Amino acid sequence: MTLDTRVYVLDEIAYKDVWLKCNQLIGATENTRFTNEQTKTYRDGERFVEPGNPWWIWNAPGQGLCALLDMHYRPSAPYRSAAQAAAHDEDICNMPGVSWYDPEDGPCDGSGHRPACWLEISFDTAYGYKGDDGEGCGDLHARLVAKLGQWLDERGVRWLWKNEFTGEVHSGYERLIDLCSGGFEATAWFRTSVLPAIKAHARD
Repeated sequence: MTLDTRVYVLDEIAYKDVWLKCNQLIGATENTRFTNEQTKTYRDGERFVEPGNPWWIWNAPGQGLCALLDMHYRPSAPYRSAAQAAAHDEDICNMPGVSWYDPEDGPCDGSGHRPACWLEISFDTAYGYKGDDGEGCGDLHARLVAKLGQWLDERGVRWLWKNEFTGEVHSGYERLIDLCSGGFEATAWFRTSVLPAIKAHARD
């Protein structure tokens, strides 16, 4: 089992710059193996690339990194437009007409849809992860999101992140503490990196 924390980058920014920054955060080097390719459509038992399909870049597993990293994007366009974010997915959304529709829950109102964004980033780490300082997977992801968020803030780029434990999407740093194990919020990186960012965000 793994913890998959998503970051949604809302404003235009070069995907290569974000990819490089994320790799720096997880300790990747120029020798880290990765794949960058256009995603494929599955239809009638076949997989093939269509011109409008987004792109997917990811690091190969098994390289000793603290997190698997992948990112979805479109060259010079949002990965997910507002219209695409609002559209219902018949494979996911609880809507009348689908075979598994649950009338007690009512039709999907779109509140659980993934947000419109320029890039979607995933940090994925095994639940059993332990860093050299006792850092668990949630602590690690809180640190990665905080540092990436600060880097994006410096460039005036808005972002959101999703807590896989709760399914909630948050803006800013405050709820990153929900990822942390007991007592980890007292560590130096949280006090010197995350807390000042939370206070600055509260003043805005």
